[in-house]
Amino acid sequence: MGRVLGVVLIYAAMLAAWSGVGLFMLIAPARFGNLVHDNLYLFPEVTPRDWGKKLVLRMLGTGLLTFAIRLVLRAAHSGI
Repeated sequence: MGRVLGVVLIYAAMLAAWSGVGLFMLIAPARFGNLVHDNLYLFPEVTPRDWGKKLVLRMLGTGLLTFAIRLVLRAAHSGI
């Protein structure tokens, strides 16, 4: 029982992280883009007029949320 609970908690933590990051990308794409730029230098700096970069980040956030929802639905369907 302890091992099963550990696995469930790990998947719940990953699901919460994917959902949180996805929501952050949807709600505040400029902040997320600048956070990634300032910490990792993987994404160019986002200014208030950069609608294309914001759109890309919102699409990635939607993809993360879709992935998290799909994971929950597959787990619920399989009876886990």
